[in-house]
Amino acid sequence: MRSFAIAAGLFAVATIAKPLNIKRAEAEPCDDDAPPCMTYDQAMQVASNYGELLSDYSNAAANAYLTRNIVLESDSVNTLINEGCATGAETLGQPTTVGRADFKAGQSAQPNVPFEILNLWHTCETVIVRWRSAQEPQIVTGNIVLETKYTGNEAVPYKISHSYSEFNSGAWLVNDGVFVPTCAA
Repeated sequence: MRSFAIAAGLFAVATIAKPLNIKRAEAEPCDDDAPPCMTYDQAMQVASNYGELLSDYSNAAANAYLTRNIVLESDSVNTLINEGCATGAETLGQPTTVGRADFKAGQSAQPNVPFEILNLWHTCETVIVRWRSAQEPQIVTGNIVLETKYTGNEAVPYKISHSYSEFNSGAWLVNDGVFVPTCAA
C-alpha cells in the first residue's frame, strides 16, 4: 500500500509540475485591452526586486515594487512566525500579510538573508521563481509565484500584487535555533 501511495504521489507531481515557460513576442498585447506581455528581462527584474526585499530590505523598495494591496500567502512564513507550532499568531492556510503596510511592518523587522534566483518562468503577468538562500548551517530552497499588475511606468513596469511563497521552513527553524535536530552524527 505504501509503494502505491508513493507511486501515485510521484505520478501526480510529474503530471502537474511541468516547467512553465510561456513566451510571447516582446511588448505584444495579450488582447486589445490588455497591457503588453511581460518580457523575460522584465520577469527577471520582478524576481530580482522581490529578492531585494529579502536581501537588502528598505521601505522605499517596498513602495516601488509592491502594489498597495499586496497579499503574501505562505504557510512556510506562518510556520516561522509560529516557531514550528501548529497554533500561534498566524493560521496555516491564511494570508500572512494583506496590504503593503502590513508587509512592510513584517519584513522590516526581519534580518536580511541571501537570495539567489535558480530558475525563472513567466507568463504575461506572473513570475515563477525557484530560489535559494545560502544560510547556515542549512541552505534554504523555495518557490515563489508572483502575480503582478502592469503600471506603465518605465522604471518599474510591473508591481507585485500577490505572492505565493513556500520553502524549507524546517531548515530555516534550524538556522534560527528554534529547532535543534537530534540526528546521529
